[in-house]
Amino acid sequence: MAVSIVTLKTGDRIITELKEIFDGEGEDKRGVCLLMEDPYILNLDGSTPQYLTEAHGMEYQVRFSKWNPYSPDWQFKIPYDSVMTISNPEPGLENAWKQKLAQRDEEQKDNGTSTEDES
Repeated sequence: MAVSIVTLKTGDRIITELKEIFDGEGEDKRGVCLLMEDPYILNLDGSTPQYLTEAHGMEYQVRFSKWNPYSPDWQFKIPYDSVMTISNPEPGLENAWKQKLAQRDEEQKDNGTSTEDES
């Protein structure tokens, strides 16, 4: 798969590199679960509903938060039945997420530690 917006049954909207994990090979190959890499929760900043913002041609701000800040891991397996929808992100949103990852990686390199900040 690719960079995707995953909406979980919990209501979380996550931007992530989404992959599928399989068991077996050939005709016996079957999907086991999904693998999210570098997942971040997406939240709209501000109180203006998205449909009003788009109707007036205004831009809205998206805030990225690490999906599981309690773990240093950046890969998470999730069962199929925890997902409501999978969609493609807007190109600008995908680029902003990639910049967030590059910023995180640069901070980790500079500090020699992992960071758990929000932007």
